[in-house]
Amino acid sequence: MKVITNEKLVKRQAAIGKWASLIGMGALLGGLVVSYRWPNQLTASFGCLIVGFMLASVGTYNMNRWVKEPRADQTLTKALKGFDNKHSLYHYTLPAAHVLLAPSGLFVFTVKDHHGEVRCEGEKWHHKFHWGRLLLFFGQEGLGNPTREVRGGIGRLGRFLDGKLPEADVPIEGLIVFTNPRARLELIDPVVPVVSSNKLKTFLRQRKKNRISAEQRKELAEIFEEA
Repeated sequence: MKVITNEKLVKRQAAIGKWASLIGMGALLGGLVVSYRWPNQLTASFGCLIVGFMLASVGTYNMNRWVKEPRADQTLTKALKGFDNKHSLYHYTLPAAHVLLAPSGLFVFTVKDHHGEVRCEGEKWHHKFHWGRLLLFFGQEGLGNPTREVRGGIGRLGRFLDGKLPEADVPIEGLIVFTNPRARLELIDPVVPVVSSNKLKTFLRQRKKNRISAEQRKELAEIFEEA
C-alpha cells in the first residue's frame, strides 16, 4: 500500500501547538504576576489571563492532534498495513483529511480518538459525560457529529473530482473510525458505517471488489498526487 502524508502540514501544526502552549503559559503567568504586583490593574491582568487561556487551549488542542502519537494518520496507516499496491492512502493532501483509493472505491475516513461510552442512533451522537472529560475540556476536540463530518469530507472530495473528472462516476463512501481501544460503541442503525480501527481492514475487505478499474485508479492517483 502506498501512503502519502502531508508532512509539512503536520510539522507546521505541531510547531503552532508548541509555540501557542509556551506563549499561552507565559501569558497566564504574566497575568498572575500583574494581579499580584499591581492588584489595581484588573484590565491588564484579565487581558493576560484570557489571552493566555485561549492560546494554551489552542496549543493543547494542536499538541493532542499533531504531536501526541499515535496520530490519526499513523493509526490508520497501521490499521491498513498489509494491503497491496492497488491501494493508496492519502493523509492531509486532499479536500478530505484521510482518503483511501482502492479497487472497491474511494473511502473518506473521519477518525475519532475518544474513549468512554459513545452512542450513535441513525445520525445522532451522544458521548456520555465523565469527570475525566471535564479535565480535558479545554484542548481536546469534542466528539461533535462524526456523521456530518464524514459527509462534509465526501462532499468536498466529490466537488474536487467533479472539477477534475466531470464525466467520471467514482464511488465514494464514508467511514467513521474509532481508534481508542477504551471506546465503547453503541450503534443503532448508523447511516454511515462505524468501525473500530482494529476491525477496519476486515470491513474494507468485505466490500465489493473492482468498482474502480486499474486505468481509473491510475488516473485518480495522478490527480491526487498533483493536488
